[in-house]
Amino acid sequence: MTARAWPSREEWQAKAEYAVRTACTKYERLDRAQPDTVWFSLAEEQEFEDLAAPAATEFRALLTAEINRLRSLLPDRPKKGRPRNAWFVVQEGQAYEDACNLGALEEMRRDVQRARRDGQWGVIHWQLGRVRKNYAQIALPAHLLRAHDRMAELQAAAEKRRNEAADAVEQAAIAREVARRATDEAWAQELERRAAIDNPRVIRVGQTPPTEGDQVT
Repeated sequence: MTARAWPSREEWQAKAEYAVRTACTKYERLDRAQPDTVWFSLAEEQEFEDLAAPAATEFRALLTAEINRLRSLLPDRPKKGRPRNAWFVVQEGQAYEDACNLGALEEMRRDVQRARRDGQWGVIHWQLGRVRKNYAQIALPAHLLRAHDRMAELQAAAEKRRNEAADAVEQAAIAREVARRATDEAWAQELERRAAIDNPRVIRVGQTPPTEGDQVT
């Protein structure tokens, strides 16, 4: 068996930052360090709710109006199940596009209603953005557009705080790993780990349970 070409101590030390950054994302590291952190201030959270709650009601009404319009264009659409699936696959042209839009908007309306009920205000903002960007047939009134813009500003502020906190946690982890790899103890542990990989101890099933580096036959 060809021996593995391990990096030198200097190369291993130089990889400290890379090892930290690739072990997990900075947001995973942040969630472990600061679980369940809310990145909105209380005032921002209340403002977001005050914008999203009435927007959800109005938005649902707009979705319902467009859903009813599309349903009127597709009077032979089965209510559900296999008949609807069979009907859908034979649609062509504008009828196919209308059928796709109708199904998507019905699902969106359900999501908006559920989010309104459960207070998931970020969902309202996201779904408004989907329609605003991709579905010109629904004309969002000016005050709803302003509400959506303000929710976007609030989310951006919270995301900026989260991103800065994640960067700080990651940089602290990098500093710790750089310091750790500079010690003789860490290098000795690394050499032990490499030896266990290069020279695994072979045992047979039924003997003493294997330890790190063992191969079970």
